[in-house]
This record gives sequence, C-alpha cells and structure tokens, in this order.
Amino acid sequence: METPTTAQGTWLSAEEAGFLTAGPGRAAEAVLARLIDTGLVRVSRDGLVSAVHQNGHGATTSIEARMLSHARTAVRFDTIVQSTANSTEVADLYRHLFSRGLVQVPRRRSEGRWFTLAVAGLLTLAGFVAPPFFAGVPIALCLFVLQYGRSPVTKAGRTALKHVTAHDRVHAVALHGFTGKVDRQHVGDLFELPQSVVKMIPPRSRKPRKRSTADGGGCGSASSVSSCGTTSSGCSSSSGSSCGGGSSCGGGGGGD
Repeated sequence: METPTTAQGTWLSAEEAGFLTAGPGRAAEAVLARLIDTGLVRVSRDGLVSAVHQNGHGATTSIEARMLSHARTAVRFDTIVQSTANSTEVADLYRHLFSRGLVQVPRRRSEGRWFTLAVAGLLTLAGFVAPPFFAGVPIALCLFVLQYGRSPVTKAGRTALKHVTAHDRVHAVALHGFTGKVDRQHVGDLFELPQSVVKMIPPRSRKPRKRSTADGGGCGSASSVSSCGTTSSGCSSSSGSSCGGGSSCGGGGGGD
C-alpha cells in the first residue's frame, strides 16, 4: 500500500515511512503489520508468528517474501522484526530511499564543536589587533559546521514524511510502532495483540522519536542498527538489527 505524500509526486509505502520515521526496525514492523492485516501471518497469544501458507503466497515485495519465508516455522514476534531489519532486503530499501534523495549519509555531532566556535571568536578578537588572524575565522567556522552533524533523513525525506498519516492500522505502525498510541489507543490493540506480545520489542526500540527534530545521526527503530555508515553500507538502527549489507538509518537528525 502506498501513500501520496507531496504535490510533487513523492510517494511513500508504509515500510518507507517507517524507515524514515525510526529506521530499519520500524520498516520491518510496518511489513509485519501489513502481513497481519492481509491475513498472511498469524500471531499467537504467546507471541509466535506463523505464515498461513508455506510457499510465500501473497507476498508483494521482497521484504514481505523474506518475512514470510522466515515465518514458515513459528518465530518470536521480536525475532522476526529484528531479523528482517537486518536483512539485505531492508538494505535494498535504504538504497532505494537514498537514490530518491530521501536519506543521506549522516554525521555525528561532535562534542568539541563549541570549542571550535570559541576559537573563531578568539580569532575575530585577535584580528582587530593583528588583521592576519581574520583569515582563520572562516576556517574555524567551517569546522564548526562540519562538527555540528546532520540527520540521516534529508529535508526532502522529512517533507514527504510530514504528509503521511495513520489513516489505517498499517500506517499507524509505520509512524508509531506496535507499542505506540494513536488517539490514546495502543496501536497493538488495533491488531488485537496483547501488550505482552508487542512489548517483546526491546525498550530502546519502543522509545518514540520526534518526527520533526533529530539527534544528529542515529537511527531509531526496532532493530539493532544504531549509527549510519556510508552510502553503500552500514546503517544501524536501535536495538538489534542492522540494515544488512548497505544501508543507513531512518528517523531525524541534526541538520541537513
């Protein structure tokens, strides 16, 4: 299921919206939500996920096919989310978002950035005494900007995400996770899942992320990747998964 997000024609599927909101784990949660929604998997009261069919019938994306294959034998709710978040299929999803300009290589915010700004101030003051010192001010300011960090989600990605709404229960998972709430109702309740099941997702993954701000380069979500690497590899999310061979993270960050 896809959702139009901007007048310019940017479209986000539920897993794409999930990835941008909170990283690969949330994308995996969105895929699991869609499989439950379409009746392709069942979740037992004790949190075991099982595919209804043993031949992958009904999968519409490679991520769905991967998850259905894993669920041929009963697997724990949290395990199937984390395993999928670590998969090469989710890594491919990252690369797709990267090619569309919705994610970028993040930079972690440096703790020493304020020292660099202080140096720029001192050089400015020194420049009034000895003008050659002024030449160092632009360099110091450039270093400050580089140390400030930037989000793994681009401005275009954040703009697209603003237009995604929890208009159905699958997108409610994409934006808030199974453990989140929509209009004071637990998202897990929309799927008739016990809280004991949805709380299998690790606490760090359950922590909500602000959709309009960011923290400089980490990826939120129900997976274990937590810092992002290069354009071709190494995303991390937040609790037990990585993006497989080539990915970065979703969810906000500090600056463009």
